Amino acid sequence: MTKKATKIVALVMLMVFASSTLLTGCGGTAKVTTTAAPAATTAATAAATTKTAETTAATKKLPVVGISSGSSGTSWRNIMIEALDTVGKEYKDAGKIADYKIVNNVTNGDATEQANIIRDFISQGVDIILINPNSPDALNGVIKEAQDAGILVFAFDATVTAADVVNVTLDHYAWNKKNVEWIASTLKTGNVIQVYGLDGHPANNDRIKATDDVLANYPDIKMIASTSGGWDQTKAKEVTTQILGSGQEVDGIITQDGMAFGCLSACIDAGKLPKVMFGDPGTAFFKEWKALRDAGADFKACAQPNPPGIGGSAFRIALNVYDGMTFKADVLKDNTYFYVVSSFYTDENFEEGWAMLKDKPDDYLLSEIMTQEAADALFA
Repeated sequence: MTKKATKIVALVMLMVFASSTLLTGCGGTAKVTTTAAPAATTAATAAATTKTAETTAATKKLPVVGISSGSSGTSWRNIMIEALDTVGKEYKDAGKIADYKIVNNVTNGDATEQANIIRDFISQGVDIILINPNSPDALNGVIKEAQDAGILVFAFDATVTAADVVNVTLDHYAWNKKNVEWIASTLKTGNVIQVYGLDGHPANNDRIKATDDVLANYPDIKMIASTSGGWDQTKAKEVTTQILGSGQEVDGIITQDGMAFGCLSACIDAGKLPKVMFGDPGTAFFKEWKALRDAGADFKACAQPNPPGIGGSAFRIALNVYDGMTFKADVLKDNTYFYVVSSFYTDENFEEGWAMLKDKPDDYLLSEIMTQEAADALFA
């Protein structure tokens, strides 16, 4: 990204950085380089550009956008949906789109149901489909159906393996590797548990792999339990309570997106505080963290945002592609734009995060939506 875009994205992160969820179902800041690209354009970009060129040949049609959230009901997911709604309203009011519609799964994480939602969008004649995919490959068939109907398809938050689809996401492997590396290097020896997200979700798969790869380098750290918390704070508390009830000592907790507060609450209720854990970059967790710091507890935590606003950022990028803009050469890697998280909180910079969260509601999470200027900077 250009220096200008980087500054803007960093500013957004600082301003909005008071919102990333006690349930981050699955955070970032945009970073890209500049070049000129037709020859290096990916298949995804070429296909998308062909569609937009055909659309703009006559009087430009304002697109209708269909959005499949995949899951809803958790703090992280609700903020994600709000971000999509924010950008959708902005574009509709500005006359940039004809309309948009957000459809949530009845059964969170169900790829078959999500495929049916996408087919409904196809039959309704939408022009762009944005998907937070519940599977990396189970949706490939219906995505091809949409593309054959001339619809531009983008995936966000997680990735799909379908051809000619641009994915807008974090590098979830790198994101969790940073968390687990910090936990392992701080703990060095002892028992840890892992409370992960939705089974089978692409982002969750990448994060679990990162955990396994890091812990392979720490033979004195033993994983005594690894179970799903479904990116749900209440479920995370329940499964942590069950693990603690087994009587085994838990020295560290590896978890994700908004579930940390549930895990920590279970430990506090049981009187079994871990020595180190990943924490939610949100108000409720930071309040407990501050109380433990003030009490001089033997407790350390790290927190890294996973911005729910990634959906709103993907909306901006997708509309640019629909409108005929072409990505700069180095923006996409394997048809994917990786949104980079720039903030990481530990005891050393706790006060920076606390300053942004202390006056916010308990369910407030650090988040951000890419500015239009930052999104435009990704294109030639």
